[in-house]
Amino acid sequence: MERNDHIVREEPGPRDPSEEPAATATSGTEVVSRFSPARRAYEAIYLVFAVIVVAIIIRVLLKVLGANTAVAFTSFMYGATDPLLAPFRGILPTFASGRTVFESSALIAILVYGVIGLVLARLVAIMFMRDVTVAHGTRSRRARPYSD
Repeated sequence: MERNDHIVREEPGPRDPSEEPAATATSGTEVVSRFSPARRAYEAIYLVFAVIVVAIIIRVLLKVLGANTAVAFTSFMYGATDPLLAPFRGILPTFASGRTVFESSALIAILVYGVIGLVLARLVAIMFMRDVTVAHGTRSRRARPYSD
């Protein structure tokens, strides 16, 4: 007596709970993969703005701790984040005590860049994200799991 096992493997991805993956009954293993064509753009936006926010946070920490500007990493971080902070200079006062400097306008920049990243990512998600379900059927009997 031949058994007709039906196995569906669902790959992770953005999913609407009201939708179920399209699966058809075949004799063999069926792989149902879900992906979104805009997923990479969505994740790239999050990555770019996360890097910007983290770089500004590192700058704030280096300034507050009074890091030595002769060190290459410190001068690199200051140089890389200066253009990012240029639109926010002068919004709030800068406090200095000895070598410690607190740029309060950097906190505004962190908030603004974080919100811009979230808004752009959600905008891409709303405009371009959709689930595409691809089913691949195989007739191979080698990869069949044994079940009682």
